[in-house]
Amino acid sequence: MEIVVRKNDLLRELQLVQGIVERKNSIPILSNVLVETSGAEIRIAATDLDVSLRSGCGAQVVSGGAITLGAKKLYEIMRSLPESDVRLEVQADSWTAIECERVRFRMAGLPKEDFPSLPEAKGGRGIEVPGAALRELIARTSFAITAEDARYYLAGALLILEKDAVSMVATDGHRLAYASRKAPLKVTDGQRVLVPRKAIQELARLLETEESATFHQVENHLVFTVGSRTLASKSIEGQFPAFEKVIAISGDKSVRLGREALATAIRRVSLLSSDRSRAVKLSLEKGHVGLAASSPDLGEARESLPVDYTGAPVEIGFNAQYLLDFLQAAATERVAIELKDHESQGILRPVPDKDAVATDYRYVVMPMRL
Repeated sequence: MEIVVRKNDLLRELQLVQGIVERKNSIPILSNVLVETSGAEIRIAATDLDVSLRSGCGAQVVSGGAITLGAKKLYEIMRSLPESDVRLEVQADSWTAIECERVRFRMAGLPKEDFPSLPEAKGGRGIEVPGAALRELIARTSFAITAEDARYYLAGALLILEKDAVSMVATDGHRLAYASRKAPLKVTDGQRVLVPRKAIQELARLLETEESATFHQVENHLVFTVGSRTLASKSIEGQFPAFEKVIAISGDKSVRLGREALATAIRRVSLLSSDRSRAVKLSLEKGHVGLAASSPDLGEARESLPVDYTGAPVEIGFNAQYLLDFLQAAATERVAIELKDHESQGILRPVPDKDAVATDYRYVVMPMRL
């Protein structure tokens, strides 16, 4: 194989696959990317056996072929090269020469035959989903995915595709984030699939500059085609918790606050919260919302925000980081908080800005004992 490719074109694709490749070196080939020719393109593929990504860019193909090379080192080499065309030539015993102007590298590789086969979108039309909608849903829910691998059925986000809407739900058992956008999708029957956390993260990166994604389900794999790139992931086999009743709950005590003012106050008082619990107390009283945090070793902090509220008082404790995660994702000037009592979950929603695209976004967070 011999090809000539623009450095920045190849560098961009290699950067995308860095999050895919296996870092632990348990299977050496999984630390490599597959580099092969296809027509007038160079194609790049990487996998950790659970998630895979195919991408590519235009190239001058002198002679076709394929090789696998260390993903991290190849990326570092490309970053170091001058802004010019790069020549890659596969030589005997899977060695590859890399030349750019007066710079020359030789990398040891492994043959294509050692690289795992990857799932692809096959047959039939997939479901096209607007990129802007999918980007927003990921941003507003993915932070609530559990980090505990043992709770595998929560280690991803539930993607719901219906005729007139696309929705996403994520939970770690202590909080739940739900977001839904109206979108006409060409689906006969609605689909619900559990997309693993790593696939969600990589999908968000691919969608940064793309207007749409096409979804296929291929046996036990979920395949997303985004532009010229294809992301595939094993689906999570498990029952996602029934969330419909949770998001339907409302509180009888409601208040609206400025998002930035609330976030600033929470960050400030939580400086003296316990490092272990990160608990802050929220007190809703006539005319104001009080925020407080304390720790026997550190001290206490209090702050008050004026609000238009005349209902019954209530005090409740929340994890400060859980509140801040929502406030960052809400991205509106104001947010609404609904409460019932100190033992019931809180419901937070963004207050839509004028002329903004309507998104049904609800965040449910469980209270903490204070």
